[in-house]
Amino acid sequence: MDVVHVKVLILFGLLVASFLIGFIPVKCIYHYRRNMGTSRVYRRVLSTLSCFAAGVFMATCLLDLLPETIEALEPHIKESKKFQHYPVAQFIMIIGLMLMLTVEQCVKKYQEKRGRISHDSNDTRTKAINTERNGLISNEDQFRVSYSSSGVGTDDSAGENKTHDFENSVILSVKTSETNSSTLRSILLVVALALHSIFEGIAVGLQKQTTDVVEVFIGLIIHKVILALSLGMTLSQSKLSFWAQIRSLVTFASASPIGIVIGLLIVEYGQGTTSSLVEGILQGLACGTFLYVTFFEILKHEFSIPDIRLIKTLFLFLGFICMSGLLLIHDHDG
Repeated sequence: MDVVHVKVLILFGLLVASFLIGFIPVKCIYHYRRNMGTSRVYRRVLSTLSCFAAGVFMATCLLDLLPETIEALEPHIKESKKFQHYPVAQFIMIIGLMLMLTVEQCVKKYQEKRGRISHDSNDTRTKAINTERNGLISNEDQFRVSYSSSGVGTDDSAGENKTHDFENSVILSVKTSETNSSTLRSILLVVALALHSIFEGIAVGLQKQTTDVVEVFIGLIIHKVILALSLGMTLSQSKLSFWAQIRSLVTFASASPIGIVIGLLIVEYGQGTTSSLVEGILQGLACGTFLYVTFFEILKHEFSIPDIRLIKTLFLFLGFICMSGLLLIHDHDG
């Protein structure tokens, strides 16, 4: 079979497999959340799976993405005398982390500002109501006394209702801010994984022999299965709607096929000298995104809950070992 036909088959195989594997935890957790969302066992299972996913992302970042970034940037660093002994790849990785942190803090700042505006408007409205009510009470004191003596009193209950309405509005604004932050983190994770998958697809598309294509594909499909499962478990615990999670999975699943197409075009029309530099920069930024999501989102949330800490630590280690083993096998076969 022609090598181009093999690449096309692999393209569709990666698309379908990545989506289906990622869809399994999304669908299962969506179903069980509706039926047993408050169950303690359900929450513990989610926490352990989330820690496993964090271990996978940690290994992907430090053992896969970072070395690829260093390899892509190395020829350009050697050409520059100024940066020969400077850790450029690590610097770009931290820049990526700081960019994610800055974006999220800007979103939170915007939400807090909106919450304060809502708070001030509610406070002003409450003061106006209280002023108007006090004026009516002072002008009609005799009627109030007569109604009080007959057992009728509505002012206190009205004040309590206004207080409850205000408290509910504050709680709602806080929940909205948390929801938007969680949504942003999920989107950033999908973008980072998609970038990583595009470059993996390019590696497949650049191969010129059928046997080389199949060898790269075997290692890639195992890697993609683990990442798709981890992404599905992470998305299922986010604040995204069910259909937003599906769209995120479609984006992730489409990334490797897009990379294969780019690799085919590069083989057909030639490879530019700046492609490795752009690849290294984007990989480094994606690496920083992985670090941010792993440590600032997943692990920060899971280990702030004082429950089954040792089991969570075990699953974090298992996820790291699982991906590390796959990368070791893939490098050995290569």
